[in-house]
Amino acid sequence: MHHHESAVYATQPRPLRQQLEELLQAASPPAIAGDIQALIVPDANLVSGGAIAATVYKTLENRRYDTVILVAPSHTGPFRRMTICRVDTYQTPLGALRVNDKVRNELCDEEDDIFLDDTGHFHVDGIDVQLPFLQLMLPAFDIVPVVMGEETPEMCRELGYAIGEVSYNQRTLVVACANVLAAAPEALNRFEEALRALDVSRLMQLLNSEQVLMQGKGAVLVAVLAALHRRANLTAEIVALQPPAEDRPGFLGAVIATGGGRDRR
Repeated sequence: MHHHESAVYATQPRPLRQQLEELLQAASPPAIAGDIQALIVPDANLVSGGAIAATVYKTLENRRYDTVILVAPSHTGPFRRMTICRVDTYQTPLGALRVNDKVRNELCDEEDDIFLDDTGHFHVDGIDVQLPFLQLMLPAFDIVPVVMGEETPEMCRELGYAIGEVSYNQRTLVVACANVLAAAPEALNRFEEALRALDVSRLMQLLNSEQVLMQGKGAVLVAVLAALHRRANLTAEIVALQPPAEDRPGFLGAVIATGGGRDRR
């Protein structure tokens, strides 16, 4: 991996804010007409994925959410459960965010495989990468961080259903963290088609057969399932896609929204 592709985000407030503001100022996403239900963003703590992340996050400009539910893969190895961290306040270099205790307890009540547990949390990748972007783009909001220790179809359906239930008629945004580790061009094309069609069966087939090898495949499936559970008339817009290369992961940026997605006026 070249040096500029291995660079990571700053850990201190001022340089991190400067990095993210420059990325956001340079981003030029398509206008999204409807209500944004979910985002898919790069999982890695790599500045080389920052342009795609910024393009996705900038679609949130002038929007408001009460709660953001973030779903990420485990970076500490598999464990057979899905966990929501136990802290009441999540610290980032840009400040503190309150964890929504009501929503995390409701999620645990919905399904037996969701636990209050710090396993898999507080990592340099995944959720901790997303929070500063959200802090720059959104006014006051709270969060529910979820790590998937296992990404079986059953686990994805459980979590997607649970998030859909607790988010119904709420101003809630779902953020899914994922990297494309490997995929042949034709398989990636099929993945794009399935995502745009919000076709859960085809997505599961592609991701579980490893035709598209994705870190965070469960988070992507959960974002789609939760959105479909909450609302009808959805559109998935892929705003940016950088295929994987031999020495780095690929990055996907997508927005799932109601009412027709991209504003084509």
